[in-house]
Amino acid sequence: MYFRGMNDKSYPIKSSFDRARESAKPLVRAKWMYEIALLREFKRKAHQYISDTPDNRDNLEWLALMRHYGAPTRLVDFTYSHYIASYFAFHSLGCEDKVVWAIEREWLNDEATRRCSAFLEIQEDKLDLDLPEQFSKCFLWPNDRNAITRRFVAAVNADRMNTRLTVQQGFFLCPGDIEQSFEENLRSMIAENKSQKPVFKIVIPHSARNRALTELKYMNISSTTLFPDLGGFANSLNDRFELLFNDFIVSEHALLKTIAYKAENK
Repeated sequence: MYFRGMNDKSYPIKSSFDRARESAKPLVRAKWMYEIALLREFKRKAHQYISDTPDNRDNLEWLALMRHYGAPTRLVDFTYSHYIASYFAFHSLGCEDKVVWAIEREWLNDEATRRCSAFLEIQEDKLDLDLPEQFSKCFLWPNDRNAITRRFVAAVNADRMNTRLTVQQGFFLCPGDIEQSFEENLRSMIAENKSQKPVFKIVIPHSARNRALTELKYMNISSTTLFPDLGGFANSLNDRFELLFNDFIVSEHALLKTIAYKAENK
């Protein structure tokens, strides 16, 4: 299974690129033009901030780097671990019920392989979307054919993974047709498999939050471990604050009961 945790059950799965575009409401209709422009600008200026930049041809690693630093991309974060997905569902504040999305791994891989190889016009056993040329041709080059043939979602990951992706057991799901939303790409794959139910939406009540975060902490899953830098440690104090507050309420309640009991039995 592939998993993604979200802190509000009413939210659809969206890429950061789609969220940015909806917020900006640009005039040009072709989304791929914005993606290419953002990618080009990031490539031109990234060396001013980091020394170890990807190979210029490896657009997947460039997009992964952009995603790591918060730039809008079509890549959507997923994880192989349902425990880590549960943490991401619960770690943000808010009273909404949470959700963990689960997608059948074998089904998605088989469907993506069939569709991507057909789009690239190569044999399925020669498909490797982590290769720079195949990735760019499959996802980034303008589609001059029937757009329906490009509507799919595929699991991808750059050869060089950053620390966060490694500790979060993470990877990306990448939509083929950027002119459509992530869910529309995924829905196109499901439409041909009506007898199957490959996508599951697991809703978890907000009332389970403190217990879930406590159990995950005992499993060494927290912001400190999933974001191994000072920012992750600082963010983990949000969880710690809330859990400490909850423990204080419980302790205070127990103390008041003890005082009341002693007063009644004098």
